[in-house]
Amino acid sequence: MASQLFRTSLRALSRPAFKAAAFATAPRVVTPAVRSIPMIARPMAARFYSSGTVDSDLVHKLEEELQYEKSNEESAQPEFVKEFLEANSFQLDDKLGHDEVSLTRTFGNEKIKILFSIADINNAGPSEDFLAEGEETVEEDDIAPSFPVRASITVEKDGKGAVTIDTVAQDGDMAIESVMFYKENKLAIEQSAEADWQRRGLYIGPQFAELDENVQSLFARYLEERGVNAGLATFLPDYVEYKEQKEYIHWLDSMKTFISA
Repeated sequence: MASQLFRTSLRALSRPAFKAAAFATAPRVVTPAVRSIPMIARPMAARFYSSGTVDSDLVHKLEEELQYEKSNEESAQPEFVKEFLEANSFQLDDKLGHDEVSLTRTFGNEKIKILFSIADINNAGPSEDFLAEGEETVEEDDIAPSFPVRASITVEKDGKGAVTIDTVAQDGDMAIESVMFYKENKLAIEQSAEADWQRRGLYIGPQFAELDENVQSLFARYLEERGVNAGLATFLPDYVEYKEQKEYIHWLDSMKTFISA
């Protein structure tokens, strides 16, 4: 009897261990995770306007400025332009909306072109409004008026190449900065990327200021004979100011028309 109880108690004690062992070796069932799909927030409907809220104010201000500038605009070609063209053999080529202007003429078997830009007006000195405190203004007759205007002068001969002379016009003087020779005419006159690339590899000539003084003087006389003289040096800054004003009025009108459309 005792032996039977002993065996029964042993079975009772060992049963949990068998159950744990069976649980440990049983295959594990993995429940697949459910992937949640994020909610995408839809943007609120955009508000559409037929025009901006400041458009009318801007158009009104541009119109005011336009009318003010037009009231001071010369209706016809200025007298200084007429006088210069009548006294010289140059033809003026000025396209509205472009910042470059050219003057062309012939001289014997040569074709001459002078190219300049209104961008040089940014080189003008400070106006009276920006004089330092205590600095006195000078009489109008005592002012050296002009600002430097760069002008590129090209002289061509058919089949013989071309020479380009870079100058600066200021205070009635045409100062030569450099003189370059091109064997092919197109390299001197073309504005394409290909021509510009070809020019980069060419010898641009010596430092003009280092040339013999007699050579420098003769180059200056060479230009004077072709109309590149004190008269042109005075004309260029005046025309740059005139054209810049004309372009500003055109810009005001274009901007007003665009914004109000």
